[in-house]
Amino acid sequence: MSKYLSKHFYPYTSLTRINKDRGCLSSAASYFLGGHMNPLSLYIHIPFCVSKCAYCDFVSYRIGTLEKNEGIKAYIDALKTEIQQFASILMSHEIKTIYFGGGTPSAIDGAYIHDLIDTIKSYAAISEDVEITVEINPGTLNKEKINHYLASGVNRISMGLQTTNDRLLTSIGRIHSTNDFITTYNAIREAGFRNVSLDLMFGLPGQTLGDIDKALRLVETLKPEHVSAYGLKIEEGTPLYFSYEAGKIELPDEETERMMYHNIVPGLSELGINQYELSNFAKPGYESKHNLTYWKNMPYLGFGVSSHSKINQTRTANISEIKDYVEHLIRGKSILTDSDFIDPSEDLFETIILGLRLNSGLRIMEINTKYEIDFFERYRSVLDKLRDEQLIELGEEEVKLTDLGRDLANQVFLQFMMDM
Repeated sequence: MSKYLSKHFYPYTSLTRINKDRGCLSSAASYFLGGHMNPLSLYIHIPFCVSKCAYCDFVSYRIGTLEKNEGIKAYIDALKTEIQQFASILMSHEIKTIYFGGGTPSAIDGAYIHDLIDTIKSYAAISEDVEITVEINPGTLNKEKINHYLASGVNRISMGLQTTNDRLLTSIGRIHSTNDFITTYNAIREAGFRNVSLDLMFGLPGQTLGDIDKALRLVETLKPEHVSAYGLKIEEGTPLYFSYEAGKIELPDEETERMMYHNIVPGLSELGINQYELSNFAKPGYESKHNLTYWKNMPYLGFGVSSHSKINQTRTANISEIKDYVEHLIRGKSILTDSDFIDPSEDLFETIILGLRLNSGLRIMEINTKYEIDFFERYRSVLDKLRDEQLIELGEEEVKLTDLGRDLANQVFLQFMMDM
């Protein structure tokens, strides 16, 4: 199956959690000095967790189970080395966003995050309105960490709520309760953070529509600026996968899962948190600048184990073993495991499917200029078919998914793929 399509034709299973698909880059900076990139986004992968969630298939390591040469400090030092390798690029481009993901960045000392931000600032041209996000989980935060975040310039927090049903939280391996989440959220607000995003999940084992309504009521009380809502994807090799294969858990059927999504979209809209992407919602002006980098198919540069990046028409991947990552950087060896050239037709396709995820849709003049094509002429048969099926809206300068098209987003993407 294509890397662009998932097993269900639903918005919450097609390219969801894109900020957590670990877009990043590393090593051999001179390889990428071919062009001027402005603006530029950075991603830093912090692969440490207190406890790994049952559904998580990202590269991460439990704190306390690491060998000496895989320790946190060794990893942070390796990250700083990788950042230094890209000094020429960082100094010649305006950094618009910095995103610390994981793993659980808040599981490590705040001083490490502070140190990494200072390292970036020492080499980079930072935008005056830079967005700096740190992912946190309840139960891993304290005043010392909050103070380091504030002092280093962190101005956006992303928190994993997932659900307000404590039984469900336990079943998916989360270490916090709803009350823990509320306590942490209030501490973040009291510290002065004015841009907070919450993650919700639906389609969880045993989850009901009532659970969704309860979560929306908590969102109403907390008043976050941003919400991400992701449908559960059972990834092969995870504890949840084995439980599902053994028949130990039962998932909501597809109709119920769709109803959950359809409750979330208007429910958040009633709170002034409007959908701007298939899985993301924000108050006006609080859309995730970092994730918009991905959805607009712009270059991103990042650092860390298991990271991927796209820059100068090249997609790269870092090694996925933390021990190898650290040792290679100490010895001056490359940490890239893959590097692929992206031809113009593939890049155009990615621009189309990523842009269609946005409620604002595709900006046709920008596409025509960038790819030197007549978009409406190039895709006339596909566009006519999708319009007749009421999956897209065609304007003079934009193409957008309809409400039905958002439900069947993968079908839309598939039509463009077949016309590559």
